[in-house]
Amino acid sequence: MEQTDEELMRAYQEGDEEAMSEIFGRYQKKIFNFALRLLGQRADAEDATADVFLNLIKTETSWRPSAKFSTWLYTVARNACLSKLRKHRNVFSLSFSKGPGEDETAWDIPEPAVAATAFHQKELSAHIKTAIDKLPVSQREVLILREYQDLSYDEISNITGESLSNVKVLIFRAREQLRQTLSFLLKEVQS
Repeated sequence: MEQTDEELMRAYQEGDEEAMSEIFGRYQKKIFNFALRLLGQRADAEDATADVFLNLIKTETSWRPSAKFSTWLYTVARNACLSKLRKHRNVFSLSFSKGPGEDETAWDIPEPAVAATAFHQKELSAHIKTAIDKLPVSQREVLILREYQDLSYDEISNITGESLSNVKVLIFRAREQLRQTLSFLLKEVQS
């Protein structure tokens, strides 16, 4: 029978290094995806994910099973992401294309119908990501926790420290804002 997260954390606290490997395996992708959606930058999401697991290793003696482990871990992830957002408020990034003399990248060109569908799907995803990125952080994080991480309203309330009713309001407002922002896509599909 598979051990619970709480049992694994207790085992880690008692010196079982394999228990931390198991926890990492269970949560690394989930925490990374949460951070990526909240921060929008892969490098920042990787840094935040590393910070979460480093924090977990450092605080192994201070973790107490008073809350569900996943709720506690997402709270740590949320704090790491918010910290990164505060640090990068006034920072911008530049990207550079490949220089002369570098190897060319090979491209596999799909059939036109497949390419068109893939293009439209990618374009739709880009519009949705942009709309989500424009939401206030408080709305964005609860929406991501609900829609992408599939957490309950109670778990989101515990992670964010918001009341249950406020979590519901924030999610409702985020969805309404997205509906308004993305309404042009609905009109395109209907015509």
